[in-house]
Amino acid sequence: MEQITLGIMSVHLSHENGYVTEIAKRCASYGMNCVRFVPTSIDPIDLTIIGETFEQSTQTWINDTFSIPPFIYDRCFYNQSHASKRCKPIVEWLKKNPTTTFLGYGLPDKWKVYSCIQKNNHLNSYLPDTELVQTAVQILRRLKNDSSCILKPIIGSRGLGIVAIHQTPQEIMITYHNGPDKKTRRFHSIETFTEWCERLLLQQGYLLQPLLPLVDREGYPFDIRILLQKDADGHWSHIEKGVRKGYRGSFLSNLTTGGEPITYEQWSEQLTPRQRFLLEDELSTILSHLPSLLEDSFGRLFELGIDIGYAKNGSIWILDVNSKPGRKTFIETKPQLKQTFYESPLAYCKYLQINNQKGATFID
Repeated sequence: MEQITLGIMSVHLSHENGYVTEIAKRCASYGMNCVRFVPTSIDPIDLTIIGETFEQSTQTWINDTFSIPPFIYDRCFYNQSHASKRCKPIVEWLKKNPTTTFLGYGLPDKWKVYSCIQKNNHLNSYLPDTELVQTAVQILRRLKNDSSCILKPIIGSRGLGIVAIHQTPQEIMITYHNGPDKKTRRFHSIETFTEWCERLLLQQGYLLQPLLPLVDREGYPFDIRILLQKDADGHWSHIEKGVRKGYRGSFLSNLTTGGEPITYEQWSEQLTPRQRFLLEDELSTILSHLPSLLEDSFGRLFELGIDIGYAKNGSIWILDVNSKPGRKTFIETKPQLKQTFYESPLAYCKYLQINNQKGATFID
């Protein structure tokens, strides 16, 4: 079989350098070359790319110019940065290129994903009561009913930009993270809070959700991260479950906001056998329906990180679904999984190559 090229694409060339390099080191054993590039480095005239090729003899990246690779592993993370905004339309154009196959097409914004899941009778009961924020009035209405809520950017990951809001008779307090540091701000009038909301909503879109009681017995916030990937036969494989635990007084458990990973086995020791059975049964329902629903709606996917909230009353919530999940939660607690992480994109790429040659059709 001819040697093919896998291109790994990111907003910044050195993004996830360790992960990408480990994948590239293993390309030769799968009969592949590996290149990496930034979408904005594609020349619109002759469609060549200035990027880097991994040289197996020296095990290093070298500067190179090459054509658009036939297979692309998209690791572009989008936010409000200028670089991100420039890359996004180019990636959308690339996805329509008939000579290029993406390992996965990724998911749209969180509101579109929520709306998709909301229509599914097997899954919609796991969703928090969510609305797309248009005005500050919606936030004030939610506070009147619940006295607390959270705002979540519709684009983004790693807990960035999430704001918790609490109202008391004396004030409205907002809490957010700048890395692991928790910041607070207090408003002593509805007018000043409304002005702040209106400025925030001009910057980007937000979802409004309840502030769920997702803390363990000691009061630490946590969530369950489930990692799924396609295997060498194109089937979804449950790779691992892990738990991310934030610090006391925080409302986030993301690792970038000061959380730490622990194994699912370690965390679940606190559950009774009945609680563990019910949780596993609910997770099985979610995993049996969610990946296929998302692929049917948004096109082929290669991997998913599903974040699950487990409340004190035993209720289970789908908090977030990420088509470009990080692996730090698992690498730090189960380093034996590293080999799987580095080889799975190559094994799935090989599967796509074989089926492309057979003329198979994929979800697009």
